[in-house]
Amino acid sequence: MSPSELYILYAFLGFICLLLVTVIGILIRQSFAIGSIQGQLNGLAARIDRLEQEMAEFREQLADFLEQLANFREQLAEMRGMTRALNDRMDLLTRHHHDGDGRVVIIPEEVPAAD
Repeated sequence: MSPSELYILYAFLGFICLLLVTVIGILIRQSFAIGSIQGQLNGLAARIDRLEQEMAEFREQLADFLEQLANFREQLAEMRGMTRALNDRMDLLTRHHHDGDGRVVIIPEEVPAAD
């Protein structure tokens, strides 16, 4: 081989080596970037799992609250009924008069006549 052919061969081998070093550098940089992205994905997955657990706890608390609300509605309906009954009795007591002896006479409710 002539010296000029050796120089061309050395130049070509040098170019190939530089190209390989560049490719290896790119691969290392990409591996760091992919590792960073993988870490972010793992963090997001952990956050999503935590949020799912919190949502499950919230749903349980909401179910308990709805049950308490239903109980409160029942108690409120009972109190309304008792208040209406008390109101009816108070109406009966307020619609009275005293007879000649001083006794209380409750006036019965007037029912309208049927036509």
